[in-house]
Amino acid sequence: MPHYVMPAPNTDLEAAAWADVLLRYGLVHAIVEGPDGQWLAQIRPESTVWLLRDADEVLALAAALQQQVRAADGENR
Repeated sequence: MPHYVMPAPNTDLEAAAWADVLLRYGLVHAIVEGPDGQWLAQIRPESTVWLLRDADEVLALAAALQQQVRAADGENR
């Protein structure tokens, strides 16, 4: 029986989708992808601009922000 190998996810597209979600829900002030695949992110207008080296770091930021939101939701219950 042949073994089916799952294709690797396209992290660049996933990062772009998460960047859109983070912006839409106001979890970041700004996040943009540069021509070299690096990203710039700013959580609040007055905060430092972060350099995210690749799509994996965008996904890590999205996961960290999700954890913060979930923790805050748990505290508000």
